[in-house]
Amino acid sequence: MADYLQTNSLEDQLRQDRRLAKAHRRRKRLRWAIPLAILCIALAFGAYKLVKSGRVNKLLQIFSKKESETEAVTEPRPVDAQATLAFVGDIALNRNGINAFHTARGYNFSPCFEKVTTQLTWADLALGNLEGNIVEDGSVDDFNYPVSLLSALYSAGFDVLQTANSYSIQNGISGLERTAQAISDSGMQALGTCADNAVARETGDVLIQEINGIRFAFVAFTKQMNNLRLPSGSEYCVNLLYKDYDTNYSIIDEDRIVGIINQAKFQNPDIIVAMVHWGSEYTEEITDSQKQIADLMIRNGVNLIVGSHSHYVGPMVSYEPSPQNPVGGFVAYGLGDFLSAAEGGSVRSGCILNVSFEKQDGTVRIADVTYSPTYSVEPSEELGASSYEILDCLMEISFYEKAYYDRVSEALYEQLRQAVNSMAEQTGKKAVQIVR
Repeated sequence: MADYLQTNSLEDQLRQDRRLAKAHRRRKRLRWAIPLAILCIALAFGAYKLVKSGRVNKLLQIFSKKESETEAVTEPRPVDAQATLAFVGDIALNRNGINAFHTARGYNFSPCFEKVTTQLTWADLALGNLEGNIVEDGSVDDFNYPVSLLSALYSAGFDVLQTANSYSIQNGISGLERTAQAISDSGMQALGTCADNAVARETGDVLIQEINGIRFAFVAFTKQMNNLRLPSGSEYCVNLLYKDYDTNYSIIDEDRIVGIINQAKFQNPDIIVAMVHWGSEYTEEITDSQKQIADLMIRNGVNLIVGSHSHYVGPMVSYEPSPQNPVGGFVAYGLGDFLSAAEGGSVRSGCILNVSFEKQDGTVRIADVTYSPTYSVEPSEELGASSYEILDCLMEISFYEKAYYDRVSEALYEQLRQAVNSMAEQTGKKAVQIVR
């Protein structure tokens, strides 16, 4: 502490205190200066040795490599190719339903598809199950359609129609052939049937489609043909799931199924798709036989299985990749009714299933699976519907809830809501409105 008695004034004493404080700080800095100088000299010498030895360049290369590896991991890989397939369930009309589309100028089915056309044309390829045969206009009957139905389906966006189903041979092999030819003449392709037994046996009726650089192989099978049996010499004209296809449906024809899948593999596809007409009508239950067939197909390389026949939208199940099936698989057990005017229990609800694929570095994967609910409404005073029409459920629900001027009736709104909720419960997946 400063001795103020030795100074002449307070100001002199303060100046003396400042000089003493400065001297103290200088001594304190000097205590650290020498060690710091030594440390700096040591660091400089060490850096010199590293540079001279070349180790700095090696370290920079290592850090640069690690940084580039990190960037390669974090940056998304470019997708080489993309493709989306859209599937619908049963297209089935009885005579009364067909006649509802008759006009003074002939049959016109196009208005029925107007509200779902954008969803079908949005996909790269649209496929559906046509239950019935194509006949002359004067021969129209239950599940016997005029060719104008095909024109409407093509205009709505369809590319492929499954013909392996309950009605494949209701008009014999000649009816099968006429139907396939009419589909081809309309700009689409038939799948699952072939009138030439020798060609069918040799090829398995495999349809190859290359879409945006992804190669697809399509096959189709049916459980039965309304208890009819293929005539002798035509055993391969329809792809069948069972050996006892006209009786009990208990003996799965594994050899034939695997044989057709192998014929598809021979075409070197990236993806194999199987459309199957199976199960039991008007029930949501999936049979053990269906599960066995699905496992058999996935195990042998099928990547996507799309079912029909039950008239209900069924469970949707994913399969992980395996050594036998590196891509993995997805099974939609049933897509319900797309266009329905059949008497006796049609549930009328269905969905458009959209499956997207991506190709990266030569490897294809299932990138996304969504579905959009539909409802096939018939003329009904109770529902406020004046014509047959396929509705986009989510769109119509949205219009109703926003008080759109052309909205559906309250009764139909409730049926659409019930259909959407039922599908979400049965599939385990929430519906998605694909096109708004």
